[in-house]
Amino acid sequence: MKKLLIFSFIIFIVIGCTKLGEPTMHPTDWNDYSSESSHMTKIAVTGIEGCKPCHGGIEKHDYFGGSSGVSCYQCHAGGPSGHPVFNIWVGSPENADFHGKENIERCNLCHGEYLTGGIAEVSCYTCHETI
Repeated sequence: MKKLLIFSFIIFIVIGCTKLGEPTMHPTDWNDYSSESSHMTKIAVTGIEGCKPCHGGIEKHDYFGGSSGVSCYQCHAGGPSGHPVFNIWVGSPENADFHGKENIERCNLCHGEYLTGGIAEVSCYTCHETI
């Protein structure tokens, strides 16, 4: 009986430990933009490079899924910037998603307080003389 109990315990451990659980890498409110724990808040502070180990490849702008298989493009048509598709983002001002219609404080998160580059390292003054 003792051998059967030990054998059953070993089988239980082996079977129970062979399936990898999905790791919980992000907080539950990761996709809530108003949350202090949102991915946009984290990216604004640390930059997008922190996403690369799981979501990117070896190329500089490759955020097509990496080892996690979750690409920025699955939720953001414009990719890791979080912007809409480029031709909509910089297209006609009549478009609802045109970049000039966004709340400027949200732009400051990535492009810096004076929109001179910030963590995104892209200045609005590259294309605009004044804002």
